Amino acid sequence: MNLSALTKGARFAALLAIAVTVAGCPSNKTSTDSKGGGSMAIATEDKFKVPAGADPTISAELGGSGFEKIAAQSGWQTSSLTPDQFRYIADTNAKKGGKVTFALTEFPATFRQYGKDENSQATRMINNLVYESLIQVNPLTLEFLPSLASHWKVDSSDRQTYYFRIDPNARFSDGHPVTTEDVIASFKLAIDSSILSPATNAIYGEFDLPVAVSKYIVKVRSKTANWKNMLTFGGLTVLPAHVIGGLGGKDYLSKYQYDMVPGSGPYIVLPTEVEKQKSVTITRRTNWWQGDYPINRGQNNFDKIKVLIVADERLTLEKFKKGELDFYLVARASWWKDEFSFDEAQRGLIQKRKIYTDDPVGVSGFVFNMRKPPFDDPKIREAFILLFHREQLLEKLMFNAYTMLDSYFPNTPYANPNDPKYRYNPERAAQLLAEAGYTSRNSEGVLVKDGKPLVIEMGITQDLERIVTPVQQDLKAAGIQLNLRNTDQTSQFKMMNERNFNIGWIQWGGGSIFPSPKNEYRSNLADVPNTNNLTGFKNTRADQLMDQEELTFDQGKRVVMLRELDSILMESKQYALAWYAPYKRVAYWNKFGAPSYYLGRISDWSALLSMWWIDPDKQAMVTKGKSDKAVKMDVGESDIMFWPKYDKEHPPATTTNGTAATSTTPSVVGSVKDSNKPSIK
Repeated sequence: MNLSALTKGARFAALLAIAVTVAGCPSNKTSTDSKGGGSMAIATEDKFKVPAGADPTISAELGGSGFEKIAAQSGWQTSSLTPDQFRYIADTNAKKGGKVTFALTEFPATFRQYGKDENSQATRMINNLVYESLIQVNPLTLEFLPSLASHWKVDSSDRQTYYFRIDPNARFSDGHPVTTEDVIASFKLAIDSSILSPATNAIYGEFDLPVAVSKYIVKVRSKTANWKNMLTFGGLTVLPAHVIGGLGGKDYLSKYQYDMVPGSGPYIVLPTEVEKQKSVTITRRTNWWQGDYPINRGQNNFDKIKVLIVADERLTLEKFKKGELDFYLVARASWWKDEFSFDEAQRGLIQKRKIYTDDPVGVSGFVFNMRKPPFDDPKIREAFILLFHREQLLEKLMFNAYTMLDSYFPNTPYANPNDPKYRYNPERAAQLLAEAGYTSRNSEGVLVKDGKPLVIEMGITQDLERIVTPVQQDLKAAGIQLNLRNTDQTSQFKMMNERNFNIGWIQWGGGSIFPSPKNEYRSNLADVPNTNNLTGFKNTRADQLMDQEELTFDQGKRVVMLRELDSILMESKQYALAWYAPYKRVAYWNKFGAPSYYLGRISDWSALLSMWWIDPDKQAMVTKGKSDKAVKMDVGESDIMFWPKYDKEHPPATTTNGTAATSTTPSVVGSVKDSNKPSIK
């Protein structure tokens, strides 16, 4: 399974392979098919043009045969999964074969790995199956794991120069060996401004041009000191130089919109299996170069993965119920509650699973502009937070389906367990407002200070009315007038970027496994328009922590630093934090086998494409049950709490002060009620 290191909102994320991928046995030859511009190597069932193994002309010192025996003496590092860790990555009982079909709402604008329009859900999912990066990350320890690179090292003299040694067995789907030439060609494409992807250019523009030390060893220096730079370059997706090496960005865009250059990953997309605007089928290769590696056992089991394009969400659900789709991602809490009482679900032919994971999530809630009144006063901000009746909204509107946010790094090891938990408390809010100088009300019941009423302006989109209107009523009872005006999302975000707002609602996209908090909270961005420091947050100690974290290669020390930062961010009260879903909801026809944890620890939903498999016995039962109403299957547990239990059994080794972990109970602000776990119905 390949995942992306996600950042917030619409910001670009450097592609990073996080867990591990899998497929079949070595052997293949190639043929070429041209369609719609550009050629594509198509896997067949013969042998590679080039056998696996190192070039005999390359010495061990330069990465050739025998390198593994001398690597450690020269400071090279590598890693592997222990047997105990591997059982949390995949199930070795998985069976290869079969086909899975599901739906997405939009046909991707391109299949390209680099360039204009590539940053979409569908494109990322396809590319994660077709291509590989240099390194991966162990989802349990967050340490590096091999991918295309078997070894890596950091130059101890400057901590900005990195080396990667390509696995000599690595091959593209057309049989060509993967070498440092391919790494350099891919990098040059990523920094080419004519690919029309400024974010990609900026990310890889942080590095000098890589240098080929040998056919298998590449050297690169980052322009700034930051441990994530090694991670970023290690996440570079490698394309074949013999295909893209002679192409400028403009030619690459025109030739490879939907045709895909050969990849080194476990799957391939054949041009004959693409129906524009209708469907894409992804085919498992039987010649993947590392298909027999122990790290890949039990994964990427489906022979075919078919993606149908269905724009209407209701239609998608109905297609699933009819059996046209094998699984359905349930986005609405009300549908999860009300839409699965039909016969096939009652008889167990269709299953529901709410799978709790440690996949990072983004922050959401009311965002305060702390640059101007009234939210330049922390007492006003805290009063608003205590008047944000999240408990009631979650119960009345959302069926207790979500968890209240009590951290700026939710669902990650960086969330400080000792942070205060703010809960609804109008009495404490009234006290804070009085301390801020609002001790009387005008004839309309609005609090007044120095003759000025406490009036707040807020733009909202139509879909937010059901959330904000109850808050408006609670504020009114407390003496705060919240004036709402309808706007569209684009206009509202533009006003926030221009700092032309009092208060707004923001919902950042998925959080990051390795956060980059400087983008949101660095003091030097507080007064700069069009940055993600929307609130105007400035804090010297926070800046120090963010700077230190970037220079720290030790993950345990980074956890300590970011937990301290989290406590500072909570103390700033720059958001009235809302809620999040620490799980993935999926309904599926009961023909699959899956590990006991269903999804990896830090996986998104797409991990089921690599971790699940077709169970022949269950598939036969489902087929029979569609026509025979007497067939019943075990419904099973709906809530999968494997990873929360795992986290309790494997707590972080340190707290925010670096000492041994304790069982200190976090303080609760505003209420004796302290439940930061979702209520399950």
